Order: sequence, then C-alpha cells, then structure tokens
Amino acid sequence: MRMGMVVPTLGRRPELLSECLGSLARQAPADQEIVIVTTRDAVDRVSRHGHPVIPQQGKGIAAAITTGWRHLGDRVDALGWLGDDDRLPDSSLPTALAHLAAHPRCSMVYGRSRYIDYDGTTLSEHRPGSVAQWLLRLGHNLMTQPGSVYRRSAVEEIGGLDHSVPLAFDVDFHRRLIRHRPARYVPALLGDIRFHADSLTVRHQRQSITECDLCLGRQMPAFLRYSRSLWSPGAQLAARATARFTRHSCG
Repeated sequence: MRMGMVVPTLGRRPELLSECLGSLARQAPADQEIVIVTTRDAVDRVSRHGHPVIPQQGKGIAAAITTGWRHLGDRVDALGWLGDDDRLPDSSLPTALAHLAAHPRCSMVYGRSRYIDYDGTTLSEHRPGSVAQWLLRLGHNLMTQPGSVYRRSAVEEIGGLDHSVPLAFDVDFHRRLIRHRPARYVPALLGDIRFHADSLTVRHQRQSITECDLCLGRQMPAFLRYSRSLWSPGAQLAARATARFTRHSCG
C-alpha cells in the first residue's frame, strides 16, 4: 500500500520539524509520499527539507491536513498526518500498513504510543488495546493519533475531517470512522507524542475537553445520548481503570 503523509507546521519549531521528518525518512520499506503544509508566510522557512511544501487552504490544523490530503489525491491508498512536534518510531508505518492491507474491511489502524517530553525523554507508554474503540463509542477517548493510518476510501466515504472542531477534530474523526467501519488495534509501538507547554492541547486544555465531549456526545444514538446520565458514571470508571491499566509510567 502507498502511504500519503501530511506534516502540518507553522515552521516555528525547526529542530522538532527536522526530528519529525527524520523519523518519517526512517520508515523503510514503507512506500510513502510526504507533503508539508504550512501558512503562506511560512513556505520559505520550511522549504529546505526536500519535501513538497504547499500553502494551506483555510485556517487551523484540520484545514492544513485536508489541504495535504487533497494534494495527494488518489495516488495513495492510505492517509495520515504527523504534527511537527511528534515522531514515529522506526518501522511504525510498515507495521501499520501491513495490518491495514491484511484487513481490507477495517477503516484505520492504531497502536501503542509513548508520551515524551520536549527533549525526547520517555514519560510513559500508552497501550489502549482493542477495548479503546468500544470505549470511544461510549464517549471516552483512549485512542491516540500519531502512528495511526487511515484507509483513503474510508476517509472519503465519511467526508474527511470536520474543521469546525479545531482541537478535537481527531477524536471526532476516529469516532466517525469506527462507526463506518471497524478499526484494527496493533500491539506495537506506532507513535511518539510530545507533551510540552507549547502544544495546542496543553495551552487550550479546557477548550479541548469541551470539544471532545461535544463531538462524542453528538454522535451517540439517541437512546444512549438521552440516558447518558444513568450509565455515564459506570463508563467513566471503566475508562479510568482502563487508562490506568494501559499506561505504563517510565518516570
């Protein structure tokens, strides 16, 4: 399968962007096409990396990713994105693409992830398991995005990303994908998530939580949404227990 990877960036963290792109370069033997998407005023700043750079259409990360995916078009079979402060462990893409190819009914593949600090030191490892997609249906997100890959046909069938939720668009996207077709969990390390004060979800944590709750709630069947106050406490306990069980502290 041919992979289309978008790297959205503002070009303000050149050292992290170089690390991000370096991690993609080490994904052999994955067949991939990489495109960097940035704002018009940052095109010159990020053009030295040797990959196509295109200005995004619209505002926000979701718009940048959509711009890149449209540029890739039907030249690729699978889609993904990687923030300029995140990275992929070696063999992440070959592993994920092999599982996507082996399970043609699934819409996406996700796996384990590591949380790292600004300097790249591992803080914890997250192992969501197959149960994560079922908890997502009940409004609790344990699925992380870096390292996940998406079948292009499934992305097109659900209409792509929702730009109206600038911080929780990935959660909304995963929720709609698994409603459309099942996801596939890979018990392998697929992504490194950099946790630092300048990341969007850290700087706007309250808004991110509000958006996540809105996205997850609006996609529930009516009988679950209206009875949420009755079963939500039990689901929250299950989600917290699962999160504690699946996260391995390295500190």
